[in-house]
Amino acid sequence: MKLFFVDKNISTLSDNEGRILNAVRDILLSQKNVEETNIAERADAIIIQEKNSFKNFRYIEDFKNDPLISVYPQKVFTINSDDCATGLLRGLYTSLPKPRFNPAIHASVPYLEYPNELILARNGKIKPAYLASWRGNTKSNKIRPRMVDLFQLNPDFQIEKTNSWLNHQMEEKKAYANIIQNAKFSLCPAGWAATSFRIFESMALGRCPVIIADNFEPPVGPNWKDFALFFPENKLNYLHSFLRKNENRYEQLGDKAFEVWQEFFCPSQIKKYYANVLLSLIKSTYPGSKEIEMKRWKSFNLFWSNNWTIPQRVLNKVKKCKESQFKLFKS
Repeated sequence: MKLFFVDKNISTLSDNEGRILNAVRDILLSQKNVEETNIAERADAIIIQEKNSFKNFRYIEDFKNDPLISVYPQKVFTINSDDCATGLLRGLYTSLPKPRFNPAIHASVPYLEYPNELILARNGKIKPAYLASWRGNTKSNKIRPRMVDLFQLNPDFQIEKTNSWLNHQMEEKKAYANIIQNAKFSLCPAGWAATSFRIFESMALGRCPVIIADNFEPPVGPNWKDFALFFPENKLNYLHSFLRKNENRYEQLGDKAFEVWQEFFCPSQIKKYYANVLLSLIKSTYPGSKEIEMKRWKSFNLFWSNNWTIPQRVLNKVKKCKESQFKLFKS
């Protein structure tokens, strides 16, 4: 298999640093029967790490104008870490929501890097004082403030709101790791995206993640039902009783979560995991053609799942106007 790697000198859509791609590249090229080519036409797959940014329907035009992707769209595979990614390209996604996920061309993966390095230093077994815990920003999803309202005063829960966002000081990082370890279950509600760092951080700290995100697409490999609990977003009122029913399993689930994290997602394994999942996807993906791929980009299903159809865009503008007027009225 011949692979062509894209950097910022080849495409303006490529991440400027390409740290994730560079980290995975050596692992890919160490695989049997895999080699690099500097001629895109000869490549079986073209690999790009897209820039991490908000992308709307106009991003398709960027693809069409890109001198490489526009010629070989059917061979391009992305490594993408956008929140609520679009799913335009084939490839690996950390945050592709379930309605946009197509297992024939997409693979869900965990984050390769974490903003809180303290989660990698698990301090043995700590006896938890609470049934469940959560610490985070409430502005990214309506589930979060509702969860705070329901459980902040409940003595079985340790719930803390913050205003920071991926810019935490060391004391905040310590508090975050301590809160996860001080409870039997780690609540993982959706934020800007269905997935969150918290899911994998909880696993690294030996706690069962309680995933409250209907559109979360679990990364391939582990059997998630062995170590994670999934709870529907619209049933928050029943979360306490649900956790009580599973309380006797918390230690078993937490130990399994840590075991799976070590096997698949820890720093010594994650690059290999990315490489193996990407190669498997390339081998299993239908060849297609330039015409078929561009037709998919324009398809109603893709536009609808991304809220890009004209009626959806009009409705979103109306909602934003109403929200702005409401805020102005309140002030």
